[in-house]
Amino acid sequence: MHPPVLITVALLLSATLSACSIRKHDEIECGLPDGSSFILRSSYDWYPLARFVPHAAERLNSTGFSTYYRPARGGAEIHAAGGLSRSEIMPKYNDLDYLARLCALHGMINGVPYRLANHYMPPGTIDFESINSKHELFRALIFDSKNDQTQFKDVEELGWRFDHYTMIWRPNLLVMEKSLIAKDAPHPAPVIGAYRIESHDGGQTWGNPHLTREPEIFELGKPATEQCFVARLVRIDGRRFKSDFPDCPVARVLPDR
Repeated sequence: MHPPVLITVALLLSATLSACSIRKHDEIECGLPDGSSFILRSSYDWYPLARFVPHAAERLNSTGFSTYYRPARGGAEIHAAGGLSRSEIMPKYNDLDYLARLCALHGMINGVPYRLANHYMPPGTIDFESINSKHELFRALIFDSKNDQTQFKDVEELGWRFDHYTMIWRPNLLVMEKSLIAKDAPHPAPVIGAYRIESHDGGQTWGNPHLTREPEIFELGKPATEQCFVARLVRIDGRRFKSDFPDCPVARVLPDR
């Protein structure tokens, strides 16, 4: 076949591929105790005819995983702000343990859904609010404590280590509570205490760091990822998983303090 003809055929194939693309999604659904859920969604263009063309890719224009909140009783999804890179998730897309731990970084307490350690949706709103993750105390507890516990001498002296965080919302008070486990305990290890910091301005500034042997939210003796208020993996694309959702009063409402 002559070069001009090859070029023409290549152009026709390229045009055909472009015309036949279908926008599709990779989705991970993390269910919450009240029936609502977080959806982690990545989009891409799928080219079904690419398999017939040498060196052509079936997937192009992929996005990272954005996070959406789906209310329990229907209604429009709410963008939960932030996201995760596609390269971070796709290599472990079929690792159910990894995705279950990822889901467990989301949860609901006092009727307030939270995403990771930095976004939450207060009652009566339809937007997720952001925490000041650059605050020194917040960063020390949430991001740095697993690598450097020297600034938390009381934890170090007890032979404990940090494990998993959760967010507790009340009017005029926001608390980050990070579970503590025995330093040499294998995962999943039972919670034996917690470390707390508090904010009175919606998570913009933080104070009152302290260790407690009586966590407000974490149930002692149970691993953090098995606590009733954390999200469970319920779906990967079309595959659904049966997850155990124990009764969870703290997910619905907290007692007055």
